Amino acid sequence: MRILILGNSYSAKSFFELFKKNPDNIVFSNMKNLENYVEFINIQDIEEFSQANEINLVLILDEDLINMGLQEELSAMNITAFSPSIEAVSIVVSKSSAKKFMHRNKILTPKFIVADKPQIALDYLRNMQAPLAIKPDNHSYIECSQFVETYNQGQKIINKLFDSGNKKIIIEDYIEGKNISVWTISDGYSAKIIGTSVKYQNNVALFEPDFIDEELKDNILRSAILPTITSLSAQGEEYVGILGFDFILTRENKFYLLGYNGFFDDIDVDFFTKGFDIDWANVFDSCIVGDVLSKYDFKVKDEYMMTLRQGNEINFISAAIKSNLKRYVKELELDDTELKEAEKIWKY
Repeated sequence: MRILILGNSYSAKSFFELFKKNPDNIVFSNMKNLENYVEFINIQDIEEFSQANEINLVLILDEDLINMGLQEELSAMNITAFSPSIEAVSIVVSKSSAKKFMHRNKILTPKFIVADKPQIALDYLRNMQAPLAIKPDNHSYIECSQFVETYNQGQKIINKLFDSGNKKIIIEDYIEGKNISVWTISDGYSAKIIGTSVKYQNNVALFEPDFIDEELKDNILRSAILPTITSLSAQGEEYVGILGFDFILTRENKFYLLGYNGFFDDIDVDFFTKGFDIDWANVFDSCIVGDVLSKYDFKVKDEYMMTLRQGNEINFISAAIKSNLKRYVKELELDDTELKEAEKIWKY
């Protein structure tokens, strides 16, 4: 198979390395320092390259290219392109669109406002019941959610976000609990859960933690995942592909949806590229064809998996026995300070 991966993230690199392991694949990328690097100036360059090199699959992980309509352009040329459509991806790239979508479709999410002017945000902040979370509208990993407990703290963050070019920000109630991600695959009309993780500071992630049982997953599927997929479909905006759901899970097992992810994020991607014995290129193709939900079961190699971010590196650790995870961390001589802090939060 001839594959082109478009994106400049750890997730893109992880899938490049996975696909390269298959000697039958020829894999190209627009990420510098990777083998078979190709530079593109515009969408036309990508289209011409894909045609000339008989590319079988284009994996689009760049939100700008998705918003430019690359998936639609390539599909019209009979080139298989894996990414959400422009219409469906709005809930991923815009937090305000996502929050309004959740509210409209009665999906439980923390109370919020969307502010397009600093004064609106500051007026809301004056009557705040601390703490609150303040977020930029875009799906940025540089400007993440920040929690505030005083007006002065919030004022500085709000002014900084607007001064740096943000057109909108979101202010929402802080909900105490565990940050969990639920990863799904969808054919546009239904979806299935393919994995869950719990995170700490986006630097530590544990796959399928013990406290996420099948009953909870089923509740999440019925209350948040399927309403999202069916509501998009009803709007004519079928979401085909990987869709992540970020939740806060409280002590009472009540879950609040915070936002959506259009593909595996960096701290979780190794669970799927290294932890599953599955041909993801065929899965992506099957997703587009529409038979992925009936055709594939997603079974992990090892029951216990963890990732630890150390600087720019993400270390993947897996074990058949839970007690071995800590032992493997020690053997790698990694700084496990954040892991120890994470364990305090993950245990109720």
